[in-house]
Amino acid sequence: MLGAELTAPALDAAGQMALDEAVLLSAPVGALILRVYLWSDRACTFGYSQPHRAARAACDARGWTDVAPVRRATGGGIVFHDGDVTFSLVFPWERTWAPDSIYKNIHRAAHLGLKRAGAATFLNSPPARPLGAAAACFARAEPMDLVLDDGTKVLGGALRKREGKGLYQGSLRLERLGLSAQAAAEAVAEGAALEFGHAPSRELAPEWLEAARDLAQRYRSRDWNQRR
Repeated sequence: MLGAELTAPALDAAGQMALDEAVLLSAPVGALILRVYLWSDRACTFGYSQPHRAARAACDARGWTDVAPVRRATGGGIVFHDGDVTFSLVFPWERTWAPDSIYKNIHRAAHLGLKRAGAATFLNSPPARPLGAAAACFARAEPMDLVLDDGTKVLGGALRKREGKGLYQGSLRLERLGLSAQAAAEAVAEGAALEFGHAPSRELAPEWLEAARDLAQRYRSRDWNQRR
């Protein structure tokens, strides 16, 4: 059974990744659950297939020598969390849905919600191109990312699938949207409701929070973060 309106405490990167995994593993099939992160401090996450050394070098180059980059269970590149609206969506993943289509649909949902809130964005549609192994996620826009009219990327994300459920983790930059973090988060929720046909839940079961505390140890471990 779900708990009260989301009141998860502010978490570090390992805690956030663990809570997303706990929701993905434990949520009922068919559930639509939106979680907007509360960060305890600035953070850096990097995609499952990315090398740790690249994330470490990117943090050092940014002057974040005290920040330990944490590997996500989803793909994508290096993301610096320092004022972005970071959110996750657990959703039903039908067997016939291709990842590219899901990514497009989720970003279209965010686009619609942001448009209603007065922020103009566009789905990026350049020719497909491979993402370099050490690329920072916001260094350039990939196909179906959300961009401004000058091509500046404002929303990117990554996916994971497990047993009929999907996890999307996204980072929305606010610098030029003209929205507060709360307004942007509400816009994402409204867009998800439009795309999926009903409003996402923002509730968490207490046992998910408990499971996340156990899972966080893996996301803090050297074996996980420096595996490649």
